[in-house]
Amino acid sequence: MTALRKIHEEIKSYHLFLKVLILLVAAGAAAALARFVFGLGATTNLNDTYPWGLWISFDVVTSVPLAAGAFVLGAIVHVFHIKKLEPLARPAILTGFLGYSLVCIGLILDLGQPHRAWHIFAYPNFHSPMFEVALCVMSYTTVACLEFLPAVCEKFGFHVPLRVLRTIEVPLIVLGAAIATLHQSTIGTFFLIAVNKLHNLWYTPILPLLFWTSAVFTGMCLIIVEAVMVHRYLDQPDETELLATLTRIIPWFLAIYLGLKLYSLIFLSQRPLFDRPVLTVLFSIEMILGIIVPLIMFLTKKIRTDSSMQLRAASMVAFFGLVLNRFNVSMFGMIQENQKIYYPSFLESVVTVGIIAAHVLFFAIIARYFPIFEHHPEEVDYTIPDHFHKIEKQPVPERARS
Repeated sequence: MTALRKIHEEIKSYHLFLKVLILLVAAGAAAALARFVFGLGATTNLNDTYPWGLWISFDVVTSVPLAAGAFVLGAIVHVFHIKKLEPLARPAILTGFLGYSLVCIGLILDLGQPHRAWHIFAYPNFHSPMFEVALCVMSYTTVACLEFLPAVCEKFGFHVPLRVLRTIEVPLIVLGAAIATLHQSTIGTFFLIAVNKLHNLWYTPILPLLFWTSAVFTGMCLIIVEAVMVHRYLDQPDETELLATLTRIIPWFLAIYLGLKLYSLIFLSQRPLFDRPVLTVLFSIEMILGIIVPLIMFLTKKIRTDSSMQLRAASMVAFFGLVLNRFNVSMFGMIQENQKIYYPSFLESVVTVGIIAAHVLFFAIIARYFPIFEHHPEEVDYTIPDHFHKIEKQPVPERARS
């Protein structure tokens, strides 16, 4: 009872926002339980026309690139040796680990028979992009967990595991970047078979390359959003100067993406582009607010060095350039004329809100109890010495005579 009382007192000390998140996570867990009890047909609006709905469009197709900051920043710091960005690496790794863990939960929820998930390995289809994504997502989740474990070892003083993890840190990051590159692009491969279903504004043979490029700049933008928010609400150091370095890298990938998109529309399109007004509006919002305007903003030095403007530009990329793009590709662009529209059920929406709340809640709680934002410069030797110096006992001062 003492332990439970301590946990209760600790939760009572949380900010009201965290308490609201706990309630949302509980509601999402209850809705997920209902899905397993009553099945997909009774709890979702999925059907033969829309076999993929909100859970795939957001919890998988969108969440995976939103968690890309871990492999992007890991590669920037440890492969390209931009060491001054290292203080941003550990929060990015935590975001990636939580993001991919929740993606796995979303996948399990959407499987018609999740108890047969082991068939992926027992009966592998090596020619299927879904097999590659399933394998890579599980592999990268494991790698991200190993990358995060040093914070746990530092917290509890596990010296030997910490030494091992520090030794394999760079190989892990390189492996993680390779795995992430594979499945970030392969998610785009999913939709290459939808030649006659996905609208021509989004269908292109280079869709895998577009998905990978957008994941790279979105991962960096989410790092900016995260760093600014934790500075404001968790009283962490202001990293505006470090973020300014990222804001000089992001425009390159935005420009590459824009160039690839224009090339695709001009030279690779084989059907009418602007024949459906609603899709034209969605495409225009995605490109103007999600790509072109942020590109102009990031090219302006004053905006790059101002934390508020960094947040606005990065948020526009993440929420208009990436989220809207993934929904356009996986949902809106799939809708045919005179076809019944899919709307998520109440339980589908509650589960998705619960997953988002869980990500924010777990990040805030882990950041509260583990060394996530502490600066670890590269020149510091993290290894544990082979021989420990004996602590010399100090003479105990005599008690003052009464």
